[in-house]
Amino acid sequence: MKIDINKLFLIFLPFTQALTINFFFPLKISEIALLTLLLFYLNKKVISSSSIWFCNTNKILLLLSLIVTLSFIVNIYWSYSYSPKIFPFRINRIGDSFIRLCYFYLCLMAYYVSFKFFVKDIKLLDKWILGALIAAIYGWYLFIFSKLNLPYIKLPGMDEIPLSLNGFIRCGTFKEGNYFGLYLILSAAISFYLKKEKAAWFLLFSVIITLSTISIVSAFVFLVFYFRKIFFKMRFLLKTVPILVFSIFIFTKTDFYKLYIYGKIFDSTKTLTAGNFSKVDRIITGQVAIDSGLDNPFFGVGPANYGLHYDYYNHYKKIVINRDDYFDKLARRKNIRSIPNNVYLEILSEYGVIAFILFIVFLGSILIKCYTLREDALTGGILALMVSLNAFPSFIMLFIWVFISIPFALEWNKRKDETNSSKAILDN
Repeated sequence: MKIDINKLFLIFLPFTQALTINFFFPLKISEIALLTLLLFYLNKKVISSSSIWFCNTNKILLLLSLIVTLSFIVNIYWSYSYSPKIFPFRINRIGDSFIRLCYFYLCLMAYYVSFKFFVKDIKLLDKWILGALIAAIYGWYLFIFSKLNLPYIKLPGMDEIPLSLNGFIRCGTFKEGNYFGLYLILSAAISFYLKKEKAAWFLLFSVIITLSTISIVSAFVFLVFYFRKIFFKMRFLLKTVPILVFSIFIFTKTDFYKLYIYGKIFDSTKTLTAGNFSKVDRIITGQVAIDSGLDNPFFGVGPANYGLHYDYYNHYKKIVINRDDYFDKLARRKNIRSIPNNVYLEILSEYGVIAFILFIVFLGSILIKCYTLREDALTGGILALMVSLNAFPSFIMLFIWVFISIPFALEWNKRKDETNSSKAILDN
């Protein structure tokens, strides 16, 4: 029986916690498949023209990779004027930082390998959709059964108690709901690109089960962009705006809106409330990231080292005046490795100002590339990605890098077709 590693890799992309083996970190089927594919490409002696073009068009990313590597090396030996925060490591301070560096390069490998096999056959994206549908259906199963207090089957590698909210398991095959939400949005974008409308709508609707505010907002951004030609037609506006205004008015009267939306956005951070709890927490972790990044502008504090500097830069008492003991304990995060929970701020803190700028330019260039290709589904996906990263645990996720390789493959194939057409005209 012949196993197609390309298909295996794409199908198992969403299984980042489920179906894994814990070996210092969750060892995933997709990662094993990726390393196998990489060995295949390394065994090829001839560097193809597509590989050369891919590297030339990713000079910004190559420069970012250099800074990330230097950040790791510099912070091994750099001495700070204060003691680092103490919390449990997987290995040790340097070992954990090295693992993060390895994961970064693993994502770059996924980016390159995906480009190579999408160039050969873009229809392989069907296997991404297959994996997404499996993950979404399993996510619904956990979501419903957990709330009904019915016994459910956990897949190997999942936490003893998967992440849940109000009795709903919201993470599916992932560690967190935000991961799951972005994956579903990008999967829906690919489905729309492949003209698989039913799968696209099901995957987009499934974002609800993640109970992730940022994912729901990102899904809305995707929909508005993808269907902008319909939304902004005068007839459509005249029909829908009154209904929308009335629906929003009713929604603003609900407890859900007052607690989870109004409170998050408008409640003052000086006094802690049930509504602004999440916002206050993000402001604290975000301020730590900004301060540590600006104090170390060239190379940051190093891969996975944000948590080491959390105590020194944590001035939560100046942000929240009226607190309770529970929040004081939470804000100090004793024996816990804290994260910014914002990819942009993570990069600023751990890799410095230059890396932060390069990353923004890199994402912007991909957005322009998708728009130039006139692929609305992929452009909408990139927009949703850029929004999601504002409340996302980490950019070290394989599915993100596989997705952003798609426009490069499409552009290369378009260039190749144009070249072949020109040659055919000259030959005739």
